[in-house]
Amino acid sequence: MCVFSKRPIYRRSSVSWGRRTGVKVALVLLLSVLSGVAAAVQEARLHMESVQGEGWRGQDLLLELGYNSDDSLTIEAQMTDLFAGKTKLKGIRLGCPLALTEKSGAIRCEKASLAVMQTPVGKLESSVSLYYGGPDDWRLSLDSTHVMGGQLHVHAHQQSSGLVVDFSVKDLALIRLEPWLGSDWSLAGKLYGKGQLRLGTSRPLSLSLKGKLKQLSWSSADSLQVGEAVGLEYSLAAERKSGAWRGSLTLKSLDGQLYSDPVFLEIDAQRPLELSGDFELGADGRQLKARKLHARYARALELRGSMDMDVSVGELQNLSLDFSLADLQQTYQVLLQPLAIGTPMDDVSLQGRAQGSLHMTQGVLQSLEADLLGVNLEHNDGMFGISGLEANLDWQRQGKTDFSHLEWQAAHLYRIALGGTEALFQMNAGSLRLQPLSIPLLGGSLMLHDLEVDGLLKGEPAWETRADLEAIQLLELSRSMGWPDMQGSLQASIPRVYYKHSILRMQGQLKLDVFGGEVVFDGMELQDPLGVAPVLQTSLHLSGLDLQQITQVFAFGRIEGSLEGYVRNLQLVGWEVAAFDAFLHSPSVDKRPHRISQRAIDNLTELGNGASVQLSATMLRFFEDFAYDSLALQIKLHGATAELDGVPRSQGGYYIVKGARLPRIDVIGRNHRIAWKELLSRIRDIRFDDMIVE
Repeated sequence: MCVFSKRPIYRRSSVSWGRRTGVKVALVLLLSVLSGVAAAVQEARLHMESVQGEGWRGQDLLLELGYNSDDSLTIEAQMTDLFAGKTKLKGIRLGCPLALTEKSGAIRCEKASLAVMQTPVGKLESSVSLYYGGPDDWRLSLDSTHVMGGQLHVHAHQQSSGLVVDFSVKDLALIRLEPWLGSDWSLAGKLYGKGQLRLGTSRPLSLSLKGKLKQLSWSSADSLQVGEAVGLEYSLAAERKSGAWRGSLTLKSLDGQLYSDPVFLEIDAQRPLELSGDFELGADGRQLKARKLHARYARALELRGSMDMDVSVGELQNLSLDFSLADLQQTYQVLLQPLAIGTPMDDVSLQGRAQGSLHMTQGVLQSLEADLLGVNLEHNDGMFGISGLEANLDWQRQGKTDFSHLEWQAAHLYRIALGGTEALFQMNAGSLRLQPLSIPLLGGSLMLHDLEVDGLLKGEPAWETRADLEAIQLLELSRSMGWPDMQGSLQASIPRVYYKHSILRMQGQLKLDVFGGEVVFDGMELQDPLGVAPVLQTSLHLSGLDLQQITQVFAFGRIEGSLEGYVRNLQLVGWEVAAFDAFLHSPSVDKRPHRISQRAIDNLTELGNGASVQLSATMLRFFEDFAYDSLALQIKLHGATAELDGVPRSQGGYYIVKGARLPRIDVIGRNHRIAWKELLSRIRDIRFDDMIVE
């Protein structure tokens, strides 16, 4: 209804328009009413209970125009609620106390004011300047708008070619956005920047942004995602066409700290973090395509590639990346070491570089190609190491791959040196098959046959192989281990060696021809071989060993004769003896002569009784050695106590050495039980030339 009086009113209960016509029609309608009755009235009011367009809806719109005696106008506009998507504005008021009309019919207001009582970022107030020359010729400027603790400047200009909105922000406090994030996140920092929004009938909607974020900090409730004092430069250019957004984004940070469990990044001028790429977001807001992706952090990591993702459910559909690791030491410190905590790889030095490519679909790795170049790896406690490593790796989840190639110049496992070699192998899914491989070892070689590795994708690797030891030189072995020099070589064939659930097992017998006799290991088990405290368990048998060779090597004091016996249930924890049952003795029939020196008698007496007899201080000092009938020593270690025994003796105690002929010397043990620490102390007190017992 329309009434012409001093206060004519136009009422409408509901109005609906297209995307760009709503506000225009309202202004044109009101101005037309006013211009048609200006001579007869002083005010015009337009009230709409509901007004809406595509993507937005307003409630309770009231427009008021007053005609002043000096031909100026007073304009007031109010709206109770404005909804745009999920965003709600409440209590909107625009006022112009002095609007001037020009000869062309245009209206200008230089001192208008805008207030929005409730927005997602708090209350908004601003001075406004307006110019309205028609539906396709108007301008709106918001100067020094106070919002989020900072300032917002907006200039909108409508021409026949379209609408252009320039804006800038300064000192915006990001903490005001925390209500949007919920209680799970905290956010702080300052936002600076400028941008432009363009909308025209002959061109797509476009948006450009450029600016900085200063002292940006955030944290998740569980503190597993944290940013601290991050400085970030950003640049965005995008346009919307056929409902889809296409554009490019660049982010660059030169300072701050980032933590995304378990990775920590320290960012500075020497270690910048950069990300850029082109993107397309589908009209439904679900499908994101990223192309020309480029990410770089210092020399630790550089990525280039493309990505497809369903952002509505966070599903990575396709990812193809080329990667370059220019400094593996940086890569290790930043990315690899946090993932290796609690493993032997947690404490290594690493040099070299790597490059390659990978492809993922539906969040699952499908293929990987990598080159390792000039890699040197060394465990800082000397557990293992490798130098001059070069590799070409080819892995696929499905289908047959080409052979991968790996070579190194030198390596070591604990104190055991390994020579350089080359290896060929194939990798498919969670398995690896190695071609026969010969590794130089201690003057001889270790030959691996039919090595197969499985369970790589399950995080529980297991492998199995056959092995031969050929011409291993005992002299090199003894010097590597810090033992007295031993002569001879080692030949062995191991029918089956396998590793599963962090346990290395050897089945069958390992036979060593040493000291003129034979030592046979009957199976072996090593738990957590590269862990902090490996556990070794085995049993061994000795037969036909020449005591003269043994005592010459260890400078224990000369003993002639043969030695046989066993060591059962030997257990080492952290390479220290924890348990065993050993019985070493002379064979019942021995072709070798039985002679023992004064020094050997002193040492055996020290071992059995904790005190030396010091034969050199008696009349027996004139004899260099003595005949003996037999010798024997049994030691059982259980916990902290060792049980000792030898050749039975009817008068009590036991013979360690049972003498023969005159002058007869017996070494008799009296204690059957002794603390293991005490026995170790006695062993340390035994005199070995050029050797320290620890």
